[in-house]
Amino acid sequence: MLKRLLKDRRGAALIWFLVFLPVLMLAMAYLADYTQATTESDIDVQRALEMAVRAAAMQVTPDSQANGQPRINTAAAHAVFRRKLAENLGLDPNTLTPLKGSAMKTRPDYVLVVYNGDDAYAAGGAQAAYKYVFSGGLTGGVMAAAGFPYTFGITSSDVLPGGGGTLQTSLDMPGVVAVINTSVTKILGKSSITPVRWAAAKIVCPNGRCRP
Repeated sequence: MLKRLLKDRRGAALIWFLVFLPVLMLAMAYLADYTQATTESDIDVQRALEMAVRAAAMQVTPDSQANGQPRINTAAAHAVFRRKLAENLGLDPNTLTPLKGSAMKTRPDYVLVVYNGDDAYAAGGAQAAYKYVFSGGLTGGVMAAAGFPYTFGITSSDVLPGGGGTLQTSLDMPGVVAVINTSVTKILGKSSITPVRWAAAKIVCPNGRCRP
């Protein structure tokens, strides 16, 4: 009787295991998909931001280039930055609203700092330092510049002059620093993740040829 009882219990346990096995497999698949969605979306946002800041840093004014003292055209850098973000994240180029099929769930907020270190070529559009803030609308203004090297603090939603924040980055040549904050639609389900990413790019001029 004892052997039969043990067999019955093992049989019942096996039945319950078989009942819950599909549920367990679905849960594992969901978690795996969520991880993949999070990772891929994070990478997409980071890559798009890196491409945007590199393109912005390439906007060197002709007069500064000719004199061997490259400076970045402030307005041109911002325009290219926005355009590259829109192209690579599937956003409307004017409003940055996500287009159909975009992985972005909401319009991104960003802070972009264009830093030249001085105003030697401000007449050609290369202001010493300028900060653009886009959060529903575009604001910003001139920042103080103090030459090179110059340190910026990085938070989840801002670029701070002079350091501070949770992270720091330094420029020893004219360059740009940006932070983007946006919600990304998850592949499975209706919830979203909210990656916050930052990137920086500066001009380098090997053999007199400047590149970011």
